[in-house]
Amino acid sequence: MKNPIKTNSSFRALALPVAMALLAVCLGRSAIAAESQAGIAPEQQRLELMKSKGPDGALTILPVRLAGKPWDRVTEVVGVLLEQQGLRNIELGKTAFTPAATNWESLATNVGAFVKTNPITTGYALYAEYNGDHKTGLNELRAVVVDQTGAVVWTDFLTMQDEALKKIEDRDPMTFSVLLVERLGPQLGLNDETAKAAKPGKLAALLDQRSGLPPENERAALPERQQTMKQALPGATLLIYPARIGGNQTSLPSATNIVRLLNEAGLCKAVPADATVLLKASQADPNELKTLWDLAREFRDYVRAHPPAADYALYADYVFNPQNAEQGFVHFVVCDRKGEWVIVDLQNSHQPDYQSIGIISRDRCDQLLVKRLEGYLK
Repeated sequence: MKNPIKTNSSFRALALPVAMALLAVCLGRSAIAAESQAGIAPEQQRLELMKSKGPDGALTILPVRLAGKPWDRVTEVVGVLLEQQGLRNIELGKTAFTPAATNWESLATNVGAFVKTNPITTGYALYAEYNGDHKTGLNELRAVVVDQTGAVVWTDFLTMQDEALKKIEDRDPMTFSVLLVERLGPQLGLNDETAKAAKPGKLAALLDQRSGLPPENERAALPERQQTMKQALPGATLLIYPARIGGNQTSLPSATNIVRLLNEAGLCKAVPADATVLLKASQADPNELKTLWDLAREFRDYVRAHPPAADYALYADYVFNPQNAEQGFVHFVVCDRKGEWVIVDLQNSHQPDYQSIGIISRDRCDQLLVKRLEGYLK
């Protein structure tokens, strides 16, 4: 059979002009695209490419430097926050980048050179540093994103001259991490929609592990148990153990004071414990939540081994500084007579109830504990 394109002259007459026209359009579009790309700075082109990847982008977070030192825990927090915004592929860098100088102009280039000599497995790498000291607080945020080749994609530099920092009251690592993610997220193509669709990933699991949080199925029953205790009041009995103070001593006056305050409030039938128990859960971990749950586990085990002659039992853990109300915490755990958790509560200077009392003494710790109990049970 003959080739119809070669033999059909009418088809050829029609097809040739159409093909030429299509070719001209394509060439024109290519020229326009090339001209358009030529008008965009390479860094902007790289940024638009990164944005286009959205949640499917892959990012390595180099160890975040806090006041000049790399902090793994801060790095993990940044990762979790980005994961909550929808970024699915996040790696935590193992090798810390150490700036050769504090000169901002050279920082981005140096980060790129670092990535070239310390290859990453993701498409992009983030370096961030929070600068300041314990006296003045954090007062500067620097961030750089480079691609896998070390080319600069995005930079951010904030000082106390910028409104973004001026409006932050507590300039601590957590608020700086939130601010960093708020500013970086859109550059990664993340938004409200990606955050709604986000699911807990490996970094959320890592943070749970770091926090010492028990599995969700162990925590899920707490609200129901609190409701049961609430319904049993004011007739239910609550055994009060002497509070642990500073991790190494117990306070009989604390138990006596809490019993008095609870009975005066008519909240329950509070009674002091006969035994003095110094739990050994460590306070050394910088993660306060882990400190709380380690204590909760130990008290749960103790109650199971020594069932109380009461409906419920309470153990408190205090740290305070008489000269500084911002330094300290009040933790307490309530278990039922079977040793099941009912209330596990953490208060520190970030919480309104703690701030309202001004924790500078054991007596004020007692007051805060009773206030928190009333909040759960009234």
